[in-house]
Amino acid sequence: MKTITKYISFLVLMALVLTSSCEKILNKEPTDKLSLEDLFKDTQGAKTALAGAYKSLLSSDTYQKNLMIYPDIMGGNIKYFKTSNTIFDDIYNLIQSRNDCTLNSTYQELYSQLNNVNNIIKYTPSASGPAAEKNRLVAEATCIRALLHFNLLKIFARPYQYTSDASHVGIVINLKPQLYGDPSPQRSSVAQSYLAIVTDLKSAINGLEGNPVFTTGYQVNYFNKTAAKALLSKVYLYSDDFADAFALADEVIKDPNYRLLNNNEYVASWVGRKPSAESIFELAIENDFSGNSIGNYYDLNDAMYGQFAATNDLLNLYSTTDVRGKNTMFNSKTINSTTFYATKKYAQGSLNATPVKVLRLSEIYLIRAECYAQANNFTLANADLNTIRKRADPAATDLGLSNKTDLLNAIYIERRKELDFEGNLLFDLLRTKQGINRTDCNAQTCTLPFTDYRLIMPLPAATVNANNVIIQNEGY
Repeated sequence: MKTITKYISFLVLMALVLTSSCEKILNKEPTDKLSLEDLFKDTQGAKTALAGAYKSLLSSDTYQKNLMIYPDIMGGNIKYFKTSNTIFDDIYNLIQSRNDCTLNSTYQELYSQLNNVNNIIKYTPSASGPAAEKNRLVAEATCIRALLHFNLLKIFARPYQYTSDASHVGIVINLKPQLYGDPSPQRSSVAQSYLAIVTDLKSAINGLEGNPVFTTGYQVNYFNKTAAKALLSKVYLYSDDFADAFALADEVIKDPNYRLLNNNEYVASWVGRKPSAESIFELAIENDFSGNSIGNYYDLNDAMYGQFAATNDLLNLYSTTDVRGKNTMFNSKTINSTTFYATKKYAQGSLNATPVKVLRLSEIYLIRAECYAQANNFTLANADLNTIRKRADPAATDLGLSNKTDLLNAIYIERRKELDFEGNLLFDLLRTKQGINRTDCNAQTCTLPFTDYRLIMPLPAATVNANNVIIQNEGY
């Protein structure tokens, strides 16, 4: 029997917790790797690992850049306001390859994070401490595992709707720690991949009872039962399970702890680090944060990192009275006689970086609207759609669409307007079989049908994650 020394990645052991005041769980950061037995001897160690798992979501390969920018630059919300020192060129020009793709690092990072989260799920139950606290720790880690798998599935596999039964190839589902020497895991079908994510979230929802693990700071920086339901509702939507997506969206909307912002509150909700009333799950930024962040790339005055502006494709969707339009939610700058507009959702980085919003209540309203429309309940679908439209634009007239196709298209357009720069556009296009049609675009290729292989990121030719585990890859 082989003997394996078990270690958890240094990244997860960084002593930090995501709270509004960004207090540290420990005062001293570790200087070397720590054995799993030592780390998980009690719930304090498990909390340290869970805090590290939340923090890892804010790497540049995940929500601090790649996961947020990729769907919008590919889908048509983003163009460049400069011509040199740009990133995502391969994706923008649709020339990515297995050996050279911007998202290769994201693939490796997500699987590395999965291995760390699986350590929390496996070893926390044997730690000393109250059973209720351990159950909550495992449930939150399980939510993170589901989120990681969901991101991998959206990027590296064809959408659920590609085959009638979603039997086409999906991703590697990692539900236990992978150690050096273990057999390389194999890819599941898309249907199996979605089932694993759903199973994790349903299990987590049942375990998210009792007191929160972290009691300081803002609770929207951690998974709770409502956040897990919101994520599961979105997962169901992506797999065309409209009945279950509706049921959970309806529960979330009726939760009294959240509310839609009014028109006057909307712009200010994207400034500063205090969560808004409609934020369901967001990733906190430490008060002393000073590094590079997603906001640097949208900063028109950042000479080093700034490069991304909104396309006319997007800007032209807004009326002049829409609070989300270019006069209110975009900064502008004229460069070489051309005026560019960059989003205020993430307007600056470094010391002025703001939290990354992963799930907001407005998206849940639009999920419920789509589910109503799919069930031919056009009256209530229009009502939810109008709630979001008129929140943003009080001058808008009520829609009363009675044609299902027209109503669904109106909802898809509203999702693009409401959720721009939040990492959704490409995936909405793919799950609704629309492909891409970028008109304000100077890439080599700007339009592709839903079936084109270039709309799915290639798996790296060979991947060894941070735990020296080979993730088996077989092309697209």
